Amino acid sequence: MKFKLSLLCAFFAAILISCSGSKEPSALIAHADRLNGELGAIAEESPMFLDSATVNYADGTLAVNIAFADTFFTASEFTDALVQYTLAQYMKSHTGANLDEVVNTISKEEGKMAITLIDRKGGSKTFDVPAARLRQLVKLKPMELNYNDARANVLEIMEDRDDAFELAANAEDVSFEVANGFAQYTFTFPNANGYARLKQAQLTGRCLNAVKPIYDNYGACRTMVEDLLKSFKIDGYRFVYENNRDKYTLKASVPWRTIN
Repeated sequence: MKFKLSLLCAFFAAILISCSGSKEPSALIAHADRLNGELGAIAEESPMFLDSATVNYADGTLAVNIAFADTFFTASEFTDALVQYTLAQYMKSHTGANLDEVVNTISKEEGKMAITLIDRKGGSKTFDVPAARLRQLVKLKPMELNYNDARANVLEIMEDRDDAFELAANAEDVSFEVANGFAQYTFTFPNANGYARLKQAQLTGRCLNAVKPIYDNYGACRTMVEDLLKSFKIDGYRFVYENNRDKYTLKASVPWRTIN
């Protein structure tokens, strides 16, 4: 009888010991707080581009929420390829002990990073990036990160901005392409009357006045946006005025050094 009681006591003691041991809090809690402060500061320095940028951690998910202030951007137009490529660019520029611990802890907890984009029209889209993919984003070269798909998505977004430059209200058509390394917008008029007296320097001035405010509005995110476009072999902007009557064409290029 005493032997059975001893076994019973030992059993309950084991249960009590196992229950009393508290699980260590995830290292991601502290990193979420740190990142929340860092991204929050970037958003504050980019008020025309971002409404907010927050980070929180719960149940194995490091959630990054980015809300646009710029009404031009729509969450639905972003693809997994572009979001992951941009995330890779960001992580590669922030390597070190903090990034290692974040990726390793997400992997250990079999968790993920969830990036949610929110636009001013109330739309949102979430992109889940599992731990294994996070490791790849840090290690792989840009051309190995769905480069072509990410670039195609960027060009689609840039094409949608053709009417935002307000350079040619009377143009019959506006087309977009990447030509000789420049993001080129071609404005087609019914005739050359609207620009025949313009000189190239004057058109360059108009173009710079149209593009520069857009990049100024990116605030603290400006360098990241420019570096992203440069990684896609885009050296700046070119604007072309043409017409179908006399074939008179006027061109002006605005490279990054001019915008800056």
